[in-house]
Amino acid sequence: MTRALTSVELFAGGGGMALGTRQAGFEHRALVEWYKPAATVLRHNARRRPDLWPEENVHEQDVRHWLQETAISAGEIDLVAGGPPCQPFSLAGVHAGDEDERNMFPAALDAVRKFQPKFVIFENVPGLTRPSFLPYFTYIKHQLEKPTVAVKGDELWTEHDARIRKASPRSLRYVVKQHLLEAADFGLPQNRRRVFLIAMRSDLPGAAIWPEDILGDHSRDALLYDQWVSGDYWTEHNLAMPDQPDGIESRIRELKETGRPDKGRWQTIRDAIKGLPDPLDGMDADGVANHRGIPGARAYPKHSGSPFDWPAKTIKAGVHGVSGGEAMIRFDDDTLRYLTVRESARIQGFPDDYEFPVPRSRAMGAIGNAVATPLARLLAERLREHFAV
Repeated sequence: MTRALTSVELFAGGGGMALGTRQAGFEHRALVEWYKPAATVLRHNARRRPDLWPEENVHEQDVRHWLQETAISAGEIDLVAGGPPCQPFSLAGVHAGDEDERNMFPAALDAVRKFQPKFVIFENVPGLTRPSFLPYFTYIKHQLEKPTVAVKGDELWTEHDARIRKASPRSLRYVVKQHLLEAADFGLPQNRRRVFLIAMRSDLPGAAIWPEDILGDHSRDALLYDQWVSGDYWTEHNLAMPDQPDGIESRIRELKETGRPDKGRWQTIRDAIKGLPDPLDGMDADGVANHRGIPGARAYPKHSGSPFDWPAKTIKAGVHGVSGGEAMIRFDDDTLRYLTVRESARIQGFPDDYEFPVPRSRAMGAIGNAVATPLARLLAERLREHFAV
């Protein structure tokens, strides 16, 4: 790396994206998060680890208000990153989309217009690409491509989109790429599909040749092979191979014939929590932050837990901060227990020295809403490598 690059993290949440971009060498000029528990997490870890970001750079306020007040100006920021709140576009949301007051994409795009960064990374749920929301998602991309074509007064978004399409601004423009990434394909112990918008300022050499696809180096078939053909997975965990589950017989036969894929295997919950002590209900583990057992795990419709020897289901925030079955482990004997905060943090890629000094429900909300740290790091590193900055 030739120099430190600067960044602004919008809707920073508990810090998943911020950690990843920091690990890639970006220095945060600001982390903006209105929700007090999440901002508390950001400030707490800044005090513990000053190498992450200065505590004074954490701004507990609405992004829209912060943009009006900040003294940071165009040319000072290399990367604008964040996950604009996704409730309007989630399958679990109310589907209001562009009319939902929780839609923060307009504020995110205002930040791009204001700072004119070299790079942009926005993350959101796959629901944005559903047919009912695809026109608005396309409109978001058009705004990223030509951010100087700003909305006029009470102009409808469809009218603004039509005007953007026709415009040929000679000033600020971006090359925008869309990537749908499955976290498990990149070594995260979680099935988590998210849409990433990557924008690169068009005057940067190499912007036009950013790859259309970003491929992971881990695979489901490699895990199946290591579990049910070679048995290496069980050997690694000092276990005897159990009985093969139903429903995968034909795929295992094919893998025996074709051989093991030349990729790393998907990581499992068992992999993720290896080395942690068994949690005790109501008691904090010695020397491990946020590792307290929670009693009362039970299954209910559509919430049956995540199999121990498979990537976790998507860790979610839940309506009140704690998700349902996605936050439980289902063991081979069909018993269940809740994931601890620390286990959930590992599944999202947070390091063990990153702490969540807030009640469990708030910690789980911050973790579930976070951008997976390894994916943020991967994308930020690839930007640096591609543009040699």
